[in-house]
Amino acid sequence: MTAYIIRRILWQIPVLLTVGLMTFGIAKITPGSPFDTDPNHRQLAPAVEKIMRQKFGMDLPFWHQFTRYMFFDLVGNPKTGAQEFQWGAIGGNFGPTYTSRGSRTVQQELFGDRSGKPSRFYYSARLGLQALLFAVIFGIPMGVLAALKQNSWIDYSILFVSTLFASLSNLIVGFLLVIIFAVSLNWFTVIPDWSDAIQPWILPTLALGAVQLGFITRLTRSSVLEVKRQDYIRTAQSKGLATQVVIWRHMLKNALLPVVTILGPAAAGLITGTLYIEIIFQVPGMGSLLIEAIGKRDYSMITAGALIFVFFLGVANLIVDIAYGVIDPRISYK
Repeated sequence: MTAYIIRRILWQIPVLLTVGLMTFGIAKITPGSPFDTDPNHRQLAPAVEKIMRQKFGMDLPFWHQFTRYMFFDLVGNPKTGAQEFQWGAIGGNFGPTYTSRGSRTVQQELFGDRSGKPSRFYYSARLGLQALLFAVIFGIPMGVLAALKQNSWIDYSILFVSTLFASLSNLIVGFLLVIIFAVSLNWFTVIPDWSDAIQPWILPTLALGAVQLGFITRLTRSSVLEVKRQDYIRTAQSKGLATQVVIWRHMLKNALLPVVTILGPAAAGLITGTLYIEIIFQVPGMGSLLIEAIGKRDYSMITAGALIFVFFLGVANLIVDIAYGVIDPRISYK
């Protein structure tokens, strides 16, 4: 198991490098630059834009720009004048944001500073984890119940609700929740107060988790239906084992494997921000910031967003693979 985990971690390195190269290259060949205008949307003079490009090294060859961003760079110390070694993205340094003209770094924008305010990553990660927990806590029991009550009104009701949620997008669910609970019933405020620990999180969590709830419920139902027809389940039932023992000890463990498979990519996507939900509910998370960075051609922010997503996707898939071995001892890793 240890050797397998090490191999998977090492494989992440070329994946991150490839994604970083592709993202950085696409951002560079896209028309426009972060210095087309100043923060007040006024056109910069050519001489000023030239100075800014030199300041951020954008006048260097492409490979030089990529290596200094991704690996390391030698930066002059303004006090001593000496060249100092500085890690790039592989060392957790994503560089300055071009749109802030170097006054803030990408790390500060995404992960916060020492001011004590919650970071953009905090909002996206908390919202994503809450939505995933909501979908798992309710989706798996609903799927199991629907499978055990197959062809009953309970099964049809759960299947209808899960199919409806799975068919809708987060955008539509978000708007419906705002119209019903914030505008019509006035149970929630349209403009949330994020200093409140609970109230502003409820609607975006439901909107973001509803679609995943639908998929998890349907997948759990299908998986349980397949497993409960297996010979070893009929053997366990014929031995007189209690129904609860058959369900939880023999049936559910094997039925969860397909469900666990989709949780990895789902978790990575939810944690790193969902644009529509963050915009509808004005969540100050990563999704809206990264979309804004694309519009402003903020190359360092765009590349950092792609690298962070791929990193969490790799971690989530590794956790899923390890969970396979825990759920089903027959699976071994060599």
